[in-house]
Amino acid sequence: MMQETSKTLMHFTKLTIEDCLGCRHVTITFPQVDNVHLLLFKLAKTNGGVTSTSQTVTPVGQALKLLCTMEFATAESLKHFPLLQIGRGGVKMSFKLVRLNITDADRNPDADSESDLDMEPCTSRQAQVRQQLREERRQAQRSGCDIRYDVTVIRRFDDVNNLDRVVIKVDSGNWQEFPFADYHDLFFVQPQHRTDLFDTVNRNCVNNWLNIIQSDAVCYNKLKHDGNPFEAFAKLFDHPDYEEQELLDKLTTSCLATNEALRLSERRFVLHIFEEVRQIFEFITVNEYTVWFFVPRLNRFTALTQLNLDDFDLQNVRTSIKLSGDKSTYFFHRADHNIMDILLVSFQLALAKASNQTVLFLGHLDKLAEYVTIQYVKAFFMNNLYAKDPSSPRWICKRYLNRIIEVSKSLDLIVFIEYPSGLTLLPENRQVIRCIQQTSGNSDSITWKVFEDITKKADSGVEHLKNLMKMN
Repeated sequence: MMQETSKTLMHFTKLTIEDCLGCRHVTITFPQVDNVHLLLFKLAKTNGGVTSTSQTVTPVGQALKLLCTMEFATAESLKHFPLLQIGRGGVKMSFKLVRLNITDADRNPDADSESDLDMEPCTSRQAQVRQQLREERRQAQRSGCDIRYDVTVIRRFDDVNNLDRVVIKVDSGNWQEFPFADYHDLFFVQPQHRTDLFDTVNRNCVNNWLNIIQSDAVCYNKLKHDGNPFEAFAKLFDHPDYEEQELLDKLTTSCLATNEALRLSERRFVLHIFEEVRQIFEFITVNEYTVWFFVPRLNRFTALTQLNLDDFDLQNVRTSIKLSGDKSTYFFHRADHNIMDILLVSFQLALAKASNQTVLFLGHLDKLAEYVTIQYVKAFFMNNLYAKDPSSPRWICKRYLNRIIEVSKSLDLIVFIEYPSGLTLLPENRQVIRCIQQTSGNSDSITWKVFEDITKKADSGVEHLKNLMKMN
């Protein structure tokens, strides 16, 4: 995303698919209620399965991948993309960037004249776009409002010589052509902070030097009369050349210290991810299940009070899914498929949050959808048969999909969820995008019908079965 010091939010607004991905012409407007979008799909009966090499199934998800990820950034990678014929069609997307929480320093129109945030290496076209965004940022800072950008991007496949390029327009500016990689880095890659360390060290050194000059009058007078403060300041950054052996010793020590710090940091990160996955998994399953990660200890005879990161054996970690309040344990590969799906979703959400990923695609939830449908139908009929009295205990069904949406929203992620059409058990009138796959007679050609819709009351999906069974 854009490299800003303040928090920047992205909202997808519109997507157009033109003569590709099995669609003649489709325009979808994304709801602005939140950043979690549900793509309900139904495959044609003659289709034996999903043959896509991509994780996404629907044309909407595939179009977004073509515009938001580097998975199919090159002309060569597009040759393996399903339902994409090189030489025809294109995709177009619009999104908004909103910069929030502008500080007082940001509101100074002159403070951002040459922002260090825009000093990363870039192409000339990137520099033009950054200059345009900088000018708009200054105007917003003067007015004291949040900064908003409207971005439109088009990627065409009818020009075989420019398959790895896009054209973009920011607000009412001119259309500009970009290599796809540059466009992706500009809008969908979080700013890197690896070089910040050196800037921080230098700033600390300067601050210390400034404090010395201003806090000690004797030192100040000495510099003023007996020496040149500018020469003394320059000497702070002048380090003598080391002898070869001394340099190798220092280099080896630094490398070992850095490697050890990195190793311990990675171990701490793994344990943190495990804890995040457990919390998300328990939330989605409404605390019906929990997951334990068994990490053996290398020094088993050491007291727990002396335990440190070195004592964990990360080569033999075991994953165990447990039913809350039950002593039984199910190792990951023996758990029900629907529970495995939820655990994998939890893992993806935790990793996306930790990596600050811009867009996340969730799919392959067929088994979970089947389980939810069976559980709901069973609960519906059992309640009609045996729980007619309001005081009678009632069968319930877990609304896993709704919990996945809720946790995605709480993590502040942009998520596109592909879910088989059927019972979603979502609240009524939630906006969704439906994608229905169709086949043309005896031919193998596949087309998609894509349209916006809203969720309906779940009971309506089983009323027909109830009438057929003549239940009162």
